[in-house]
Amino acid sequence: MSTDIAEPAYYARRTLEHVRVLARSPRGSATPAEKQAAEYVEAQLKSMGVSDVQQQSFSGERSMWLFISLVLGLALVGHAAYWLLRTPMGSLPAVIVAVAAFAMSGYLIWRRFSFENYPLRNLLPLAPSQNVNARLPPRAEPRQRLVLVAHLDSHRAVFWFATDLLVRIFTPLSTATIFGVYLAIPVYLLAALTHWQAFTWLGIILAILHFLGWFTGVTADLGRYSPGANDNASSVGTLLALAERLIGQPLENTELWLAFTGCEETGGDGIQALLRENQALLKDSLFINFEMVGIGEQLSYIRTEGNLRRYSIPQDVEDFVKEIGQPNGLQALDTPFVGASTECSILLKHGYKAVCLTAHHPDSPILPEWHRLTDTPDRLQVNALDKIQSVAWDILQRFDQRLA
Repeated sequence: MSTDIAEPAYYARRTLEHVRVLARSPRGSATPAEKQAAEYVEAQLKSMGVSDVQQQSFSGERSMWLFISLVLGLALVGHAAYWLLRTPMGSLPAVIVAVAAFAMSGYLIWRRFSFENYPLRNLLPLAPSQNVNARLPPRAEPRQRLVLVAHLDSHRAVFWFATDLLVRIFTPLSTATIFGVYLAIPVYLLAALTHWQAFTWLGIILAILHFLGWFTGVTADLGRYSPGANDNASSVGTLLALAERLIGQPLENTELWLAFTGCEETGGDGIQALLRENQALLKDSLFINFEMVGIGEQLSYIRTEGNLRRYSIPQDVEDFVKEIGQPNGLQALDTPFVGASTECSILLKHGYKAVCLTAHHPDSPILPEWHRLTDTPDRLQVNALDKIQSVAWDILQRFDQRLA
């Protein structure tokens, strides 16, 4: 292998070549375009000489927004019950119906955001999806496993993600909207018991928030999917470039898994399918998740994430990535309580060691081109792809050498 090819910048350019192919068309969750992306990844791995490559099929959700419209629709039933049933039925029956509706909505939200199966899931549109899983054996007998993860699908380009300003507005609004489902229960109980106007007005404010959220949910799927160059073809391309590099320079003691997952954007069905079928094999593995790594001068690892339920990476994993990433200025990043979660949430929930790497501009924690129609390959930065390639390669080498 020539010196030129061995340089990380070469593999950054190779990453960009893959991104240009993957982002030619949007890759909605559980759509034919997502399947085409999986087939491209499988073909590329086999062309490099990776022999152990498999597609793993599963049934995945087509849309997360229909779930949002479902649960906030139930919340609106609660609001309507309180305001419309008090006169014909009395305050107590109206409050009981309202509380029941809010409780059901809150229960579904908690189950869904905790990555548990939940009632009514089969009423939402499900469709076939797939992961592409590859194994790269080490030179010697494998003594440990490292799993690199990148999702194949792209998200709907919803209005709230169109600009950084709208994202800044969306973050607190979405938090207030979701927590407002739970808050509505004591608000309406106190409104009925005390007759204080303050609780009445608070109930009206929550109803407005829930209507806005419901309206977003029922209209989101009318829009187009994002091309998904940064989110998340940049990560898929990075893993493909790493695989190409490892063909000539395999690890010594570490069996490397590459997991290209489907349906991440609709709730992580792909990574959950991977864990279901390989729980025993992967229980002691370290997972490195790559999420939006193609734009930005700042490379970060996500320390704490999760919607409602929060998950933090283990201290030994944080120490490991901080030590390796220090020369590249790697910093910690925490996601909001609602609105942003990666596949690491699922891994951490189930007790796996995992960390997510991402890139962004130093002056903003907002991930560049997140769920936008402008998320096209021309926006990606070779320097950012070069940096993540270098850090990823250092992680592979240091993880492998710890048993030397």
